[in-house]
Amino acid sequence: MIRTRNTPRLALFAAISMLLMSGCNDTLRQFITAVPGPGGNPAGAPSHAIVLSTNPATPSDGSVAVGSDLHIDVSGDTVVGVVPVGPNPVFLGKTTNRAFILDGQGATPNGAATVTSYIALLPQSSTPTTTTLPAGTDPVAGGFSSSGNFYLVQSANIDPTIPGLNNAGMIAANVNAITTTIPVGTNPVAVVGNNSNNKVYVVNQGSNDVTVISTIDNFVLSTIPVGTSPIWGVMATDGVHAFIVNQGSNDVSVIDTFLDKVIATIPVGSSPNYAVFEPTNQRVYVSNTGSPVISVIKANGIDLANQVLPTKIADIPIPAPATSVAALPDGSRAYAAMGGCPAGTNHTNILASLVADPPTTCLGNQVAVIDTQALALKKLITVGEGAVSIDAAGNSQRVYVIGANITVPNPNPALLPLRAANVSIINTADDTVLSTVPIPQQSLGCQNPKACPQNATQIPFMVRVFP
Repeated sequence: MIRTRNTPRLALFAAISMLLMSGCNDTLRQFITAVPGPGGNPAGAPSHAIVLSTNPATPSDGSVAVGSDLHIDVSGDTVVGVVPVGPNPVFLGKTTNRAFILDGQGATPNGAATVTSYIALLPQSSTPTTTTLPAGTDPVAGGFSSSGNFYLVQSANIDPTIPGLNNAGMIAANVNAITTTIPVGTNPVAVVGNNSNNKVYVVNQGSNDVTVISTIDNFVLSTIPVGTSPIWGVMATDGVHAFIVNQGSNDVSVIDTFLDKVIATIPVGSSPNYAVFEPTNQRVYVSNTGSPVISVIKANGIDLANQVLPTKIADIPIPAPATSVAALPDGSRAYAAMGGCPAGTNHTNILASLVADPPTTCLGNQVAVIDTQALALKKLITVGEGAVSIDAAGNSQRVYVIGANITVPNPNPALLPLRAANVSIINTADDTVLSTVPIPQQSLGCQNPKACPQNATQIPFMVRVFP
């Protein structure tokens, strides 16, 4: 009786629902098909892996071939956008919500460099903004402060008489211009900062020191001597310590950010080039381009009053030197990208190795999986040739690694092989490659697509997961 009495209402409700769903689908169909998700975690917080690529194409029609940011949705394992950036991109930086792409010289008609920025998790709807840098300067790297401002360093200069040599420029939040320029040391190459500190630390490779800048008033507080040829730096999550990677002296300088002094110098592998801070176990993982080890530094329990200092836990052997390293935020594993690049490779010179045609270096195609409890190699994963950059998702479920130097036969056997670069998505549940995503073609950005190669890809060189 109950079923018979409610049947007309149910039928009417079903008919209305079908009508509404049909109407909505006309509007949302493009979004539904764009994010199919073969095995992601749709309930997770929004997150994108962003892959920065440069465009080696030289258009025959005189137009400009731009680089690009490829966005992969961490939850759905799908491409959700490709954002054109400037020509000759050299670095992908971030604040809490924006992506900053530093574009090298030649990005404008007068030869000046630029900075492209946009809301990182809105690649389709956010309008990129462009900041033009002083003529003759080249940006190298950048980092952010707790106030949301982005600091970039400029060390290359065509004409030394032009302002901009050896300084840090600040792009204020929501302001499309450099509002402050701060003198630093010689040949600055990196900026170290995070949300927990009201200072940024500029790493100066040429003068072997670090410039400390107050992000409250942009005043230079001090200069701290470190090791030889410092190249990178990373800050602890709480902002209390900064770890400076010295590529020339094969060590890491640990700076107490309250005292602004080096409290420990820790030997690592040969020619270190990169480091990441893992928050759960509070460790620093260092990649070494001159020796097949990943160096692990214990960064918790530091107590200066009782002389408890940061120390090296281990140099974990891996099959080949690593170009980049990532650690899962849950502390369970680390991943080393063995890109096969020469000793001394770092973010300032990696492109010189990658743009060679045909590629002769950076042909490594393996990722070493490290058990962080056993401090030992757990597994090897085969990825695309040219594994030069790697990063982990914030939910610890995915790892992304670039294959920059993959090549395929040219349809014309008389010509060089074609590039077919991609990014491998590693599922950390079983440490296998879930899928690969192709990099955009070189024709992106050409005014006349026929003037650029149609079947060769751009060259990816940096991946970062946002936020």
